[in-house]
Amino acid sequence: MTTVADVYSRLVAAVPLFDNLNAYPDTVSAEVMTDPEWMAARVADTGRRWGSADLRVNGTLWWYSASSTLTGIPVGTGLVTGSAADPSLVRGRIFLRDNGYLGGFAAGGLLPVTASLDRLGYALLDALTPVIDTLSQVSGVTPRALWAITTDSTANRGLDAAGTESERGSACAAALVEVLRGGGAPMPRPRFVDVSRQGVADKVRNPLAAVRPGLRRFTQRASCCLIYEVPGSGKCTSCPKRAPEDRVRALATLV
Repeated sequence: MTTVADVYSRLVAAVPLFDNLNAYPDTVSAEVMTDPEWMAARVADTGRRWGSADLRVNGTLWWYSASSTLTGIPVGTGLVTGSAADPSLVRGRIFLRDNGYLGGFAAGGLLPVTASLDRLGYALLDALTPVIDTLSQVSGVTPRALWAITTDSTANRGLDAAGTESERGSACAAALVEVLRGGGAPMPRPRFVDVSRQGVADKVRNPLAAVRPGLRRFTQRASCCLIYEVPGSGKCTSCPKRAPEDRVRALATLV
């Protein structure tokens, strides 16, 4: 019988990037993320670490990291093993890193995804909605903005987990977001772009389309982490607030 531990181990073996997401020191129930007092403390702590007094910026920064963990582990395990970590808050446990960000999610069970992503999609909707609502309440960031970040996190982690088979990752992310949208989540559809080392960019119209040789697929982000509003920080490589040609040049250096 496949266990949660088996699935996590297979994910880490296949995608080393996920190695730091399955180490669980002292954990607490994932339901704590729906506690306004606990969440307000995360926003305040983020502000202290970044030197920011803007709750909106602090809440956005915290969620940009947290959503990557909360979506990445289910998406990654599902793509690599066919059994996704159940994102349920009731059964799951979390831990924080020394930097205050969400470090990992210990799932309480598994969900099959080989036949359909519907079950995982609705499980994510049930898990993420109360967390987003709580964070919005204490930070002032709109739920729509937080859901847009969630779209980009899902897309990024899908590409990470798919490795060289980028089309599997982009297709999985697109299908999963469609389930969430159907359930009422105000999420934009994920967008992707294939970039060459020379800075040629092809807009991806079909997430299932294979990447042409010499190109690499990236998420064309719909959301901004707002880190450029923190003193001493600039815009990210893939920031949607960059000029398109500037963003493509920056992405080309990663190909």
